[in-house]
Amino acid sequence: MPRKSLLHRFRLLDAYAKPLDDIRVRTASGAYVTLISGIIILVLSLYEISQYLTPEMHPEIIVDSGTMTKMPITFNITFPHLPCYMLSLDLMDESGDHIMDYDHDVFKVRLDEHGTEILREKATELSNKMDPTHVVAANNEVSQEYCGPCYGAKRNDGQECCNTCDDVRRAYADDGWRLPDESQIEQCVRENVSSQTKEGCNIHGHLMVSRVRGNFHFSPGKSFAYGGAHIHDVRTYLAAHHDFSHEIHSLQFGEQSYQQFKQKRTEMVKLTNALDNTAWGTSQPSIMYQYFLKIVPSQIDYLNGKTLHTYQYSVSRQERDLAQQSGNGLPGM
Repeated sequence: MPRKSLLHRFRLLDAYAKPLDDIRVRTASGAYVTLISGIIILVLSLYEISQYLTPEMHPEIIVDSGTMTKMPITFNITFPHLPCYMLSLDLMDESGDHIMDYDHDVFKVRLDEHGTEILREKATELSNKMDPTHVVAANNEVSQEYCGPCYGAKRNDGQECCNTCDDVRRAYADDGWRLPDESQIEQCVRENVSSQTKEGCNIHGHLMVSRVRGNFHFSPGKSFAYGGAHIHDVRTYLAAHHDFSHEIHSLQFGEQSYQQFKQKRTEMVKLTNALDNTAWGTSQPSIMYQYFLKIVPSQIDYLNGKTLHTYQYSVSRQERDLAQQSGNGLPGM
């Protein structure tokens, strides 16, 4: 009995006075309105609770302290109409001096005409080291009077000339000598280069450079210093009718694992890497493609105490046809 009395009193408890049962009209439409209103109130309440419990990232502009002395650069770029043996990567500071003190982990991938991988190898030197005289010879047919050297070996068939790489190999085998580095043998260089003329190249990896203003550029041919200037031998590139059309799969600065430390419900804007998944270029070999990047240091502080230092950038670009416009420059990117 006390329980029934208590329940009855609770049912009578109401902030608003109820009308008498004799004048109340119960309808199905009224029940639907009540039910729908209850569901809407419940959904809105759950949404507000979820929004309240979800962390948000708030951007804030601060002065760069300059605590990071090195900046990692990660890139993945494909040149479909330029063979790997001709591609060179150089870094220069604002004054035009060639930067040498940097770490890198860069790979060159030879691609066939259809973009299929042929060979992947780590680039020990990013600047093109191939002798331009060898490259020029490799792209020209040898004359009928040509007599290639056997590099000290003697052929058993009495011939004095070694006009092919196989001739040199056989001459060394006949004498029981060990074959030297084929990159130093004129015939082997010529045959290897001529077989790659229709290939493309993918270059990817990362660089660790000092935080100074400068540029890094992809260009054809061997690079060397002359008269205090950094120049490239582009004779072979222009004669072979290659071009620097390219596809940038990714170009990023700094650590990009910013999603790793955030909470699952944290709403976070993606870092701006404006050149990811972009392509540019024509079939003209004399074009210089230029990208001007404004790099902004970014620091992400997480609720768990972790801190991530990274970078974002904006970009503008232009192209110059060096065959029509005078001035300094060389084909490349």
